[in-house]
Amino acid sequence: MRFAIYVPCYGETYGDPAVLCSLAVEAEAAGWDGFFMWDHLVAEPLVADPWVTLGAVAARTSRIVLGPMITPVPRRRPWKLAVEASTLQRLSGGRLVLGVGMGVPRDFTSFGEVSDARSRAARLTEGVELVQELLSGEPVEHRGAVFEVSGVRLAPVQVPVWTSGLWPRKVPFLAAARSSGLFPIIQDGSGGFAVASAEQAAVMKAEFVAAGGPVDGDLAIWGGGARPSAARVSEFEDAGATWLLLDGWKASLGELRSYVSAGPPR
Repeated sequence: MRFAIYVPCYGETYGDPAVLCSLAVEAEAAGWDGFFMWDHLVAEPLVADPWVTLGAVAARTSRIVLGPMITPVPRRRPWKLAVEASTLQRLSGGRLVLGVGMGVPRDFTSFGEVSDARSRAARLTEGVELVQELLSGEPVEHRGAVFEVSGVRLAPVQVPVWTSGLWPRKVPFLAAARSSGLFPIIQDGSGGFAVASAEQAAVMKAEFVAAGGPVDGDLAIWGGGARPSAARVSEFEDAGATWLLLDGWKASLGELRSYVSAGPPR
């Protein structure tokens, strides 16, 4: 099991890229394995772009895995996303994990963009396919239902992709065949996250494999803000989980720094 700090990209604390960079540096020093950021545009007035911030994190760290978790592919141009992912992967020395999903409607409707689920799902599946084609190093001739690319060739760069979305809907598995991992989200009924049970985690992993994901692929579980017990971690491991993403974003900055400096719950 590997453990990561998982943080938003907005608000008085998390909208400050300098604070986020310092948290990532502290997390690496304390033995955490990963540092992942949300990717939103419309939330609170103070927003930190995750890609710019993660570039700074990559430059200030040497070991910790990093990435946007998740970046909404439907509101991105796949070729621009491919170049950004390639750049960050090379800058970080191969530590990027690219989380992909459909995104939230407000990040589309606020700018007059199409936000219905069917359109976003189509752009997600084809967009991930196109990003992977562009990162392969082969010349790309793509004529899809949504995107068109003619004669473009980028240098080959390997970027692991984790697909995400609300479970038990089918969204998390739309790009499973193009992904090396799964980061499913469970809602708590009031718009927040709910921590999965070990039994749910096992079902998620089985559904990911059935949808075309690799048998040995990663399963990342959101574990909330409380430090899990060793028994709880063991249950997730037995269910096939390989990552536990933890946060303290409802705490004060001082409390969060203590949370990070305490190290992962190994």
